Amino acid sequence: MVFNAVVETDPALRLWTSLGFTILATVPQAYEHPRHGLIGLHVSHRAL
Repeated sequence: MVFNAVVETDPALRLWTSLGFTILATVPQAYEHPRHGLIGLHVSHRAL
């Protein structure tokens, strides 16, 4: 199994989901983005 963390505003989020990753949870305000301020962090999972 593989875990991954991706910020909410990352355009590659579609890529991760297309590769079979499922978002398990979102941690609110877990990442301080230089332009967007505090944003959520998606924790995703994919079984191998």
